[in-house]
Amino acid sequence: MGEDFLKEYSEVAKQVKADPVSVDLREFIRDELDGCLFSVLFNQQGRAFAGYYYGEGDSPYYPADVDDNALRFFGPERYHSDEFQDEAYLFISFDEDYYEAMAQVIEERFANWQGQDFDEDTLEPSEVAQAIMEYLDCECTYFPSMADDDPIMSAYSYAQRLGVREGFVPVLIQADDETLLECLVMNADPEHDADCYEFDPKTVEEYRKKILTAPVKDGKAVLEELTGQRKEEAEDDDMDWDEEVLGEMEGGEPNDRFANYWNDDTGMTYPLILAKIPVKNPWEIFAYLPFGNWNECPDTPDLMAVAKYWFEQHGAIPAAMSHDELEFELSTPISKERAMEVAVEQYGFCQIWIRMRMEALAPWQMSCGNPPSGISGGIDGRL
Repeated sequence: MGEDFLKEYSEVAKQVKADPVSVDLREFIRDELDGCLFSVLFNQQGRAFAGYYYGEGDSPYYPADVDDNALRFFGPERYHSDEFQDEAYLFISFDEDYYEAMAQVIEERFANWQGQDFDEDTLEPSEVAQAIMEYLDCECTYFPSMADDDPIMSAYSYAQRLGVREGFVPVLIQADDETLLECLVMNADPEHDADCYEFDPKTVEEYRKKILTAPVKDGKAVLEELTGQRKEEAEDDDMDWDEEVLGEMEGGEPNDRFANYWNDDTGMTYPLILAKIPVKNPWEIFAYLPFGNWNECPDTPDLMAVAKYWFEQHGAIPAAMSHDELEFELSTPISKERAMEVAVEQYGFCQIWIRMRMEALAPWQMSCGNPPSGISGGIDGRL
């Protein structure tokens, strides 16, 4: 708080610093400040954080966090129903549970804001990023490289909620991935794949329409065929499938955040694009992001089929990608009873060397990588 405030309300300030639990600041704000916290009451840091968190509609954004809290409180089905007419947050009782839930969110936003750092060289989108956004031809938000991904994940969370209402699926895409751009153009406009910056938007649009109107293949059958191929390869290599390929379910580590957009060398995120892909169903994003169909990577129809199957089976949604990694978000973890089944499916889908971590199942994420062009090394498949 500012000096004038601390001088006028010095006794309250002393009480709060000495024993925060003993003072109900809600009553103080209501009775002494007429229920309002104006920016003039804050010091420089307070005004800066208020401007960051409440002054603009960009993420993180306090009103959007209030809406996200209502989504968690009521659950997706009821939240998006006609019962609340897009105003679900008004129907939550303002009790201690509500207060504590939002207080925790604000504390996390403040801590993340204090520790944030950006790579100044990435503040503006690169030529590759601009080309990818032009190719996608939908609403996109660019994020520079940063130390804390709180703005990225909050924007993704808000977009997920709004996407149900407005008819789009949000996807996080590595922005400076020229190989990804090459893959997209190679599939949608092969005439220009030698110069991926010269694609024809009309040809790309026609490709999308063709993919979206074609029947979706049987995803389970696709996975069974791919897994069968892996078993044959293991047999040809004199490998015991159960012992050497599947192994034992042991060990593990928490897997509670997206992995592919972190740069291990810098400890910061790669520059990212949050694209709001204008499709109804999650598996249809591959009409806009056809990044496969090279080396051992499945083509677009197979990607769509498997994504549809995993969505129907587990609620898995394609959420983050580069040219050789694809991560799915899960609302609930896969049960241990089905964990090995899904691990085998992922091994069939990602047939390059793969590591499975089975005991610490992710609360909301699984991913499947695809081999980068010209490289025969390994990738991670996470559950």
